[in-house]
Amino acid sequence: MNSLPSSAAGMGLKTFGQSGSGRSIVANDQLHQMLEGFQELSRVPSSDGYHALALTNAVNGLRGAAAPVNSYLKNGSATRRCIVGDGFEIEYELINYYGGPQTDVVILDIRLARREAEKERRAALWEIEWESKDSGGSWSRKEDPAMFLNTSGNVTGKKDSPLKIGINGYCKDLNHAAEILPSHITRGDTVELEKLQGKGYTLFYVPQDGTAKAGWRYVKNLGRGTTAKDMEAARILAGYMKEAHDKGLYVDWISHRGGSKVLTKAMEQLALRRVNVDEKQTIFLSDATSSHYVADNLRRKVGMNTQDSTWFKATPGVAQVVGGSELGLGNIAMAVSALCRASTGEDRINKFVDAGQSATNFYKEAKKVATPTILAVSTAVSASTMGYSFAGTKALLVALGAKGLKLAASTTLASIPSLNEQYHSGATMPLKQLLQKSLAKK
Repeated sequence: MNSLPSSAAGMGLKTFGQSGSGRSIVANDQLHQMLEGFQELSRVPSSDGYHALALTNAVNGLRGAAAPVNSYLKNGSATRRCIVGDGFEIEYELINYYGGPQTDVVILDIRLARREAEKERRAALWEIEWESKDSGGSWSRKEDPAMFLNTSGNVTGKKDSPLKIGINGYCKDLNHAAEILPSHITRGDTVELEKLQGKGYTLFYVPQDGTAKAGWRYVKNLGRGTTAKDMEAARILAGYMKEAHDKGLYVDWISHRGGSKVLTKAMEQLALRRVNVDEKQTIFLSDATSSHYVADNLRRKVGMNTQDSTWFKATPGVAQVVGGSELGLGNIAMAVSALCRASTGEDRINKFVDAGQSATNFYKEAKKVATPTILAVSTAVSASTMGYSFAGTKALLVALGAKGLKLAASTTLASIPSLNEQYHSGATMPLKQLLQKSLAKK
């Protein structure tokens, strides 16, 4: 072990652990004692022990040359960074004490956030199990969040038995998210749902803030970019994606609604560190409210398995149409991108035809719905100024026409949170759910 220079020792800094190869890690007396305590506790097989192991692993991971994927620069500094975990934050700085080419890691602060994760106020992994009951059964979470990606006899994390990890968007709470995600993980397949009930799944729970719901939240946040909470969740998720890569695990990541933004930002973190997951991980966006095109580019950059041509599915809600498919332009952009990646002559011909078909489909849809949609918006504004009088309502109906009404109705229904929870195999599913709810009330 290298001895610290007098300047560093005079500041009360001590080396943590064996230096060996890589960066040296130093901390003041108080933090050094805390780290030694966590290191000792990490040897105990318990909930606290796993939490301590996750933290000490994160600290030891700082010895590497590259910054961790779940870290970020603090206040624009070039040397001070922060690691974000679901149960902790570690603030550190890179300083050259020894005069060599390599900087050393100085731990500046350790903030514990485990209670925040346990109280569902911070993004974290939760193991979800199926509990059979006389009334049928329900999904329930384990008592504490998981600190690591866990495999079992039922789910080995190998190619034929990948981990299934759901990422929620808008929901009431963790229990609500746990009930929603299985439908999307199994893509509405009842046989696969029964299999999932026998195995269980993992939920990466993203706490939801504010009062705006689902698709309407997207509209409210148009142009505002990624929230601090979503970015925090994305960094934590990126850490788990890197963990899966380091362990050689096969993982299917399935996002629902706004969870797509967190998943996309997590892949962006991996891409920034040039991490390639060797096609052992996949993504599926269900009712995504963020760009399919951006997600497609990023999943290719980080080496996701892209063999599944049906890697996203959406009902025609406001957020899905505007945010996910970008009014249909996203599909054209992905088709052109695929054409540019084509390597053989035959492949280029196929991709060229696909790109042409995407453009044709976009033109047909735009031509079919543009006029009634524009008229609907302008007439709705006029109707609102008239206090939604009979004349205004009649004018709105006339302007919409049959096709416009069908479009407006399907878009509105697909944007209602309670009709957008389960996986939809077709555009009429929201209407069917509405009718079923109406009949159930009678």
